[in-house]
Amino acid sequence: MRRYYWPLFIVAVLVFGLAVFWGLQQSKLSRSLPDSLVLSNLQGQPVDLNDFQGQPVVINFWATWCPPCIREMPLLASYAEKEGLTLVLINQGETLDVITDYLDSAGLTFEHLLLDPRQAALQAMQVRGLPTTQFFDAQGRLVNEHMGELHDEQLQQFVQHYQQ
Repeated sequence: MRRYYWPLFIVAVLVFGLAVFWGLQQSKLSRSLPDSLVLSNLQGQPVDLNDFQGQPVVINFWATWCPPCIREMPLLASYAEKEGLTLVLINQGETLDVITDYLDSAGLTFEHLLLDPRQAALQAMQVRGLPTTQFFDAQGRLVNEHMGELHDEQLQQFVQHYQQ
């Protein structure tokens, strides 16, 4: 009689595991841009992340000490000028001097580069590691998230799908 329960147990565990996985995916993708999260740009001016609603937004969390972050910077720079897409880079915990020294030495400029010295955005947006890239639709809803070095195919797919 016991051997008949074993397959039922396995099926029950699989169903439970799938339900948990589906629930985690739904909770991740039901997030949106945080209300009233204000960071500073490189000029010291306050920027509210909600100001970026209205068009697709790609938010990248990075730091100069993170090798994968640095490797993906040229790719991000190539997408920063795409029309109909807003790219926001949020530096984690570094000083303005460290950031500007890196940008100058790499020959990079970004219109929307924000400072997060206390990692408030990292916590508010539930980021677990660097680099992390979050993709938001025009309504400010999280539609995809990628932890790790970003590749051209991932950015291209998002742009093609959500660009207006």
